[in-house]
Amino acid sequence: MQLSESQIDDLIRQRSISGEWPWTTNDESVIDKFIDDIIADIRRKACVQDKTAFDHYGSGYASYVDCWIYRPNDEFRLHAGDNYCGLVVLFSRLSEYYVLGEGAKCWKGATTSSYLPSFELVDQIEHPAVVELERLVSPVLSSRGLCRLRTSDLFSPLPSGVRVPTILADPPLRHFDALFYWED
Repeated sequence: MQLSESQIDDLIRQRSISGEWPWTTNDESVIDKFIDDIIADIRRKACVQDKTAFDHYGSGYASYVDCWIYRPNDEFRLHAGDNYCGLVVLFSRLSEYYVLGEGAKCWKGATTSSYLPSFELVDQIEHPAVVELERLVSPVLSSRGLCRLRTSDLFSPLPSGVRVPTILADPPLRHFDALFYWED
């Protein structure tokens, strides 16, 4: 997949690049509701829990919804306490595209830690429990009209001079950074 210059410009301006509903609405509440319905479907079909961020991390704008899926059992536990690995699904708010990866979260009292979305996370799924989740989740996502992008789809650098308002990556930026950015 290669984004056109006009698609990149639309993404940076927080405009949809999709001809499919709900993205054609350019209404974030409609798009987020659609994504939330998909996540509920995944919870039911895969018997999992999730921690999903719809809130733009407080201020600014996130061009994606970050969904982390796991089971709170020893199969997903990384260390003692509440430290788990899980499947990361980054849903584009501006298109039908998504990426998958593996990430860890830890919470203990007021202390929390988590992965940050990045190009390096895409397709990196190694933990056996997360590999199995990927097999359960992927068919749900594709059945809802979503299109998975892989590392090879997002690897290309953006044209010189393109500025993406993201705090998640440093130049040189890739097509990934135009689709999945966080502006603070």
